[in-house]
Amino acid sequence: MDDLREKKEKEIIKFFYFSELGTCGQSYKEHQSYCDEMLKDGYTLVSMTPLGNLDVHRDSYEGTLVYHWKLLSIKCFK
Repeated sequence: MDDLREKKEKEIIKFFYFSELGTCGQSYKEHQSYCDEMLKDGYTLVSMTPLGNLDVHRDSYEGTLVYHWKLLSIKCFK
């Protein structure tokens, strides 16, 4: 397990294009799966910066989310 953890990046910056309604970019389900997988892999979210706004219909968010993840040295949850 320790060998696998050493091969992972210690810090990740990810640009994630997101649309609540899924009309363009990733949908909320794909967004949730991405975040769940990062947490399961032992990362913790340091910050999230939204670079977007309401869509053209002004009823949902659309834009880029910038994630900053860091690998935890120990896994808190199983």
